[in-house]
Formats: sequence, C-alpha cells, structure tokens
Amino acid sequence: MDVPGFALITGAGSGMGRECAKTFARDGAAGVALLDINAAALEATKAEVEPLSMRKDFKILTHILDVSDEVQVNHVVQDTAQQFGRLDYVVNCAGIGHKHIGGAAFAETQDWQRVLDINLNGTFFVLRAATRIMLKQSPIKSTIDGRDLQRGSIVNFASVAGLTGIPMSTAYCASKHAVIGLTRTASEDYARQGIKINAVCPGYMRTPFTMGNPEIAKSLEERINFMTPLGRLGEPGEVADAVVYLSGGRSSYVVGSAMIVDGGYTER
Repeated sequence: MDVPGFALITGAGSGMGRECAKTFARDGAAGVALLDINAAALEATKAEVEPLSMRKDFKILTHILDVSDEVQVNHVVQDTAQQFGRLDYVVNCAGIGHKHIGGAAFAETQDWQRVLDINLNGTFFVLRAATRIMLKQSPIKSTIDGRDLQRGSIVNFASVAGLTGIPMSTAYCASKHAVIGLTRTASEDYARQGIKINAVCPGYMRTPFTMGNPEIAKSLEERINFMTPLGRLGEPGEVADAVVYLSGGRSSYVVGSAMIVDGGYTER
C-alpha cells in the first residue's frame, strides 16, 4: 500500500480501529500510535499489532485519549509527533452510536451532545492538531518509485449513515453527514499544500459494536442478507484495507472523497 511512514489511529482499541492498526503494521508502516479511551483494549490491540510488522525498527505507542477533550487531543497528537519525529497518517476512527427511541422528536439533548462531541468534535480536534503538524513537514517519499508524496494524510470515519437516513439515529446520522462535510472543506483548504484528506463510509460491519447482543446480531445478519448485493456483513479488515489505501501513495490523486465500503448497501 506504500505506507512507509508513521500512523496515528483513534478508536484503536477494537473493531475497525484495531484492524487499521494491524494493516498499517503488516503493510510496512514505520510505527503506529494507538489511541483509545479504554486502556485494557489498547494493550490487547498492541499485543496483536506488534508481531505483524516485518520492520526491525518498528515503533508502537499507546495513549489513553478521550477525543472529545480538546486539551487532551492537542497534547497527545503533539507528543506522538515528537516521539515519532513526524506524523504521516491519521485515522479518525473513534466514534459512538445511539438510538433515539421514538425518533428525533424524543431525542435527549445529552445523548445528542455526546454523539456530536465524540463523532464530530473529536474528529475535528484530531484533524486540526494533526494538520498543523503536517503542514510543517517535508513530503514523504514513495517506497515504490521514490517520488514525493503528501506531507500527511488524514482519513476520517464517516458511514453510510452520512449518506442516507436511518430511523431513530438522529445524532449519529447528523454527525456522520457532518464528518463528510468537514472532510471535503478541509481537503479544499490544504490539498495544494500537500495534505491529503479523505473519508471512508463503512456499511454494516461485523464488529463488537454490532455483534454485542446475540439477538440483535442475528436480526441484523438476516436483514443484511437481503439489503446488500453481497448478502453479508462486512469484515473490519475490508474497511482497514480501504483506509490504508486512502492513506498511502497508491491514492496520491484521491482527495476530498468519501469512499463507500458497504457491500453495495447504498446502491439500492
């Protein structure tokens, strides 16, 4: 995937964030910084990631982080860049969902605020802190042909919920629509300065979040069989492949995009 630099991943404690970390390590990254609010989950991810790298100089960092805390974000992103020496790839995977029983009219303000604080504000805080660092860097060189690539790459996690409406998911849908808007405008701001910013829009994935309740998981799998042309849930690694592609040199002419990884869910 041509990702020889250093990656920072939020939400790295489980699911798609963990798979992104594993894919960066396997595909040749110089180092990976794992960020999550759950300390035990971070250690579990670290144990899975470390054996995957073939590089003797591979570095791995862990930071406990609440992405909704602006001060924490600024400190952790700066500290990561200092320890690595630069920051090449940022993946904004941290996020939460919430169902509002009865729909938008009955959504509690505190639930709305929490989802927006993490999914949108957290993404913005990390993007802002990382971009300020990346703008001061020289471009990374391709390991394939030696050409200059971007100064830095940021991939934000949106969702098919950022492209469609989903019942009783007012805050989640609003936050993911907003992430796509943030991605596109930030890309306009910095593309000519060598900062590549894109989003990925996963569909329904087989993650701890979706599989946590056996009854809900069974119902979801049955519905997805009819709702997607592929007839199955996606695997976190399939999203990770898209994220690492968007981060690296093979997507050097891809900016401001919202790549859909949903088994065809949104084509219907």
